[in-house]
Amino acid sequence: MSLPQNFPLTGMSCGSCVAKVTARLLEHPDISEAAVTLTPPEARIVTRAALSSAEINDWLKPLGKYQVIEPPPHAADTTAPPTKSAQTYKPLLILLAYLLLVIAAASIASGHFQSMEAMRLFMGGFFIAFSFFKMLDLRGFADAYRSYDLVAKAWPGYGYVYPFIELVLGLAYLAAWQPVAVNLVTAVIMGVSLLGVIKAVTSKQTIRCACLGTVFNLPMSTVTIMEDGLMLAMALTSLFLRH
Repeated sequence: MSLPQNFPLTGMSCGSCVAKVTARLLEHPDISEAAVTLTPPEARIVTRAALSSAEINDWLKPLGKYQVIEPPPHAADTTAPPTKSAQTYKPLLILLAYLLLVIAAASIASGHFQSMEAMRLFMGGFFIAFSFFKMLDLRGFADAYRSYDLVAKAWPGYGYVYPFIELVLGLAYLAAWQPVAVNLVTAVIMGVSLLGVIKAVTSKQTIRCACLGTVFNLPMSTVTIMEDGLMLAMALTSLFLRH
């Protein structure tokens, strides 16, 4: 049995704290996955059997200052991924609207609309904007990303590198630099990312999507599949329809 559980923590102050708590949790015989973040300070774990706050605190006791915060009676669970609704995805929808407005403004300035040019600008803006939000809490993003991305699970350092890859790809798209190579790299990266997202969604895991870093509490869902799938489709379209 795989049971996702979230525990808010106290005593978290730096990256070293995250590493210590993560390593300790992964040593627990009933914990199969653990992602600890600073913002917010919490531990997101996948357990083989339900664990209480007291049990987690007993397990963390050898580390000293780290403890699970006991929620007040009948308090709502604010650490769990939110329910899936239009309001939940408001930050993502606003960001996509801004990108479309930028494309519209560029088309007006040039006096014409070209679909390939619009895709190039959209992909450039998409990667730069998403990279920015990930950079705000790089460690938190890496921890969250490792909970579902196939590459990050095998190599945790990939979560730290990925936002920089997005930044480089975004700049390359806006500069129209080496379009064939850039679209090919994008297709590979988004294809692998899509596989991890599909696996997480189809396995019914309750995981927070890290697409906008840890700033927004977005749930992993079919919207994430559509997001990765759209970027993959655009990269492939640009590759095959390029003159």
